[in-house]
Amino acid sequence: MPLKCLRDAEPLYSFDFEADADWETLRKANASSAPLRMPCCGAGVVLRTSKLGTKHFSHARRGPCSTAPESAQHLLAKRAIIDGVRRTVWKADTEQPGESPEHGAWIADVLATQGHKKVAIEVQWSRQDEEETRRRQARYAAGGVRGLWLFRQHDFPVAKDCPAFRLVLDDDSQGFTVKLPSPEYSPSWMRPGEREEARYWQQSIELSRFVEGVLSGRLRFAPALGMTMPLEVLTEAAECWRCKKETRLVLRLRFAASRVLPGCADIELPYGIFDEIDHGENIVASMLPAALLKRHGIGPLRRRYSKTERGSYLSNGCVHCNALQGRFFEHHYGYDLEATLEVQARLDPHWAPWLEDSRDIYRWWFDERE
Repeated sequence: MPLKCLRDAEPLYSFDFEADADWETLRKANASSAPLRMPCCGAGVVLRTSKLGTKHFSHARRGPCSTAPESAQHLLAKRAIIDGVRRTVWKADTEQPGESPEHGAWIADVLATQGHKKVAIEVQWSRQDEEETRRRQARYAAGGVRGLWLFRQHDFPVAKDCPAFRLVLDDDSQGFTVKLPSPEYSPSWMRPGEREEARYWQQSIELSRFVEGVLSGRLRFAPALGMTMPLEVLTEAAECWRCKKETRLVLRLRFAASRVLPGCADIELPYGIFDEIDHGENIVASMLPAALLKRHGIGPLRRRYSKTERGSYLSNGCVHCNALQGRFFEHHYGYDLEATLEVQARLDPHWAPWLEDSRDIYRWWFDERE
């Protein structure tokens, strides 16, 4: 059930006949002097309207054609995608065939083109496993085409080389929403009854607006890397074992990405990762100088020798006596964390391998700002 047919070998699109009167005129012409043909097999055409109101073409007689029929939801989604593409400088075509060297032929649900650039937008309303998705993505890539996947199912890859997102149809409005996974998204751990929970979905965008934004450069992967943003220093009060006075311990650092990239997840990291990074102590000292920390009741973060561990490591010190506050005891804290101060800092891409949970960083983000 395509949105395209042929008239005298020229493509004709159902979405160019929005008015019912125009659709009826085309129907009469098809029945008389200007018969339409299916692009897949050359069969005759019947004009139809789906149960969701999408005008489309269908085979007058099925015959030997192997093209699979599409659901009303699939047709409606393609129609919304076309609307999004047409609001950009890109050209939209539907059910567009192509071929990739050594990977064979393909037909894109919607193919967006701008000069030599091509993006195939695929609606996957029936289930498809990740292996098949990546195989089809590789086939597009071999033909110089980028692929964008919109899945009804809840599980799909989250990766820069295979952009994939959830597609949800609202039964009341008959409109589609695209959902971007949050850092908590993990299909292998999600129970069936939890799939709609808000904590798994970071952003929700109307489908045609999402497509328009994608083609306008508003979809980005790991956008926080390399960005300068507020760095919140999370601390907790503790009693120094030596002088018995109160000092504050730095336990975590949080890049407040959501404040500069609305809808993006914040990124937390333990300060201890800088023990593993080259010149980590100097990096911390430049971001959080001792004088600044002292004004907030925090001792300097620097390498200190621990008799217990028989070695030196980046550690908290007492703001009063500078005694090492051993990391062995830090697991007793973290229940009353406060954002004690913040500075502007750059999230260096070189730090990413040391982060506890890279899912906080390696996620898609859609810029919803006008």
